[in-house]
Amino acid sequence: MTALTTAGRRVIATYMRHQLWTVAIIFGFLLVARAGEFPNTWTWDDDAAARARHAALEGKPMPVLNLAGWVNGQVSPADMKGKVVIVDFYATWCGPCMAAIPHNNELLKKYKGQGLVILGVCTSKRGQENMERTVKDRGIEYPTARDPQLKSQAAWEVHYYPTYAIVDRKGIVRIIGLQPEHVEQVVKKLLAEAPAS
Repeated sequence: MTALTTAGRRVIATYMRHQLWTVAIIFGFLLVARAGEFPNTWTWDDDAAARARHAALEGKPMPVLNLAGWVNGQVSPADMKGKVVIVDFYATWCGPCMAAIPHNNELLKKYKGQGLVILGVCTSKRGQENMERTVKDRGIEYPTARDPQLKSQAAWEVHYYPTYAIVDRKGIVRIIGLQPEHVEQVVKKLLAEAPAS
């Protein structure tokens, strides 16, 4: 009878551990699904792990940008204070990145007076040596710099191009991984928020 009771306890303990793991996994998926204030379908994140990595950065102060070789002026932390900031992580060889440049230029013209800053970050293991030529040939009108050691790419969890991140007036990352067609919607929402005090 004692052996049966001990075996029964083991079965119950194993069952309870399984149940706890199942609840933890479901809760984790629910957190990922609810993590952002914007629909997950607005991002390029095509799996829960990618969305979770980006969601972990959202709602927190923007990670450091380690950049060099500025073109079209340099953007300092003081220049971003109280502004809505689009950080466009791109690669010179990326077709969708190049196709998004005219829209970025239009956004800057349309919303700069309301407090928008756009910052291009040329990253990727290859192609950064072509940044200056790309800026000239593609008509990039906003400040752009290289990510020579890929530290910014790592800090911002960039795994595809383009990766758009939007930072609010308080310096808080609101979304990372945004698709280009949804950038303006997010910018308008954040510009409408009260300026940082």
